[in-house]
Amino acid sequence: MKKNWMSTKYLAVFFILTLAWTWICGFIPVIFGFTETGIGTFVFYFGGGAPSVVALFLVFLTYPKDKRKDYFRRCFSLKQAGWKWPLITAAIFTALSVISIAVGVGMLGFEMPTMDYIKAIKVNPLNILLILLLSLISGPLNEEFGWRGYALDRLLLKFGFLKGSLILGFIWAIWHLPWYFTPGQAQYNLLRDSVFHAVMFVPSVMMLSVFVSFVYIKTKRSILAGALVHMFSNLIGSQLLSSYTTDMSMLIRYTNMAFFLGVIIYTTCSRKFKKEVDDVICNINSYTTTKSA
Repeated sequence: MKKNWMSTKYLAVFFILTLAWTWICGFIPVIFGFTETGIGTFVFYFGGGAPSVVALFLVFLTYPKDKRKDYFRRCFSLKQAGWKWPLITAAIFTALSVISIAVGVGMLGFEMPTMDYIKAIKVNPLNILLILLLSLISGPLNEEFGWRGYALDRLLLKFGFLKGSLILGFIWAIWHLPWYFTPGQAQYNLLRDSVFHAVMFVPSVMMLSVFVSFVYIKTKRSILAGALVHMFSNLIGSQLLSSYTTDMSMLIRYTNMAFFLGVIIYTTCSRKFKKEVDDVICNINSYTTTKSA
């Protein structure tokens, strides 16, 4: 049995290594002035996989054999993730985007998103496979083995549902710091258009983190389900609609935040959900104390 494999010291190691790796790779092209070159792009994106790579390293280094098996089952099990919450999540982000476009274009006079990806799918429906692959790689695959897969359980044990989810969301948000200084990234455009919008990216990610954790609880700790929430958030709320103006981007973000606020209120008021959280935390506790080979 590998002792102390769920120790919070490993959580600190995970966060420190992840932030250091991503920030070093992200800021090297900025500091040395080669952000818009092939090598600069490679170095930047090399840092983007840090959450998952660091987590996998720690899982193989510290987890007992049976816990590694359970970890990967929760990463890839379609049965545990189910269809209910992925479909609900896709419907929610679709509705939020439709509402945002209706308000932005119909009431506020914003430019209609060009929806280049949707046009590409109309031209060739098989393009949806490439778009889904890119969406999966550009967030969930690079990050979710770490954020939800490695960090969330430890934060739930130490801080509870809401506080743990918000702490994870804050770290997730500031992890994106190099994006603010890298041309072509959404955060770069936000910072140049409005410091306020750039700052609001942080609470928006923190609130999204609560929603991802909510689905994680509802699916009995399915890492795959959390990854699908992340994917649908990017795909439906951003990638399929691009390109669009910063005003439209932020309207979509604020509409999402209003929904997430409703989720936060529900999680703090619902006895049923609190019972579900308690059950999951009890499961994590038993998961950490069960003897392992």
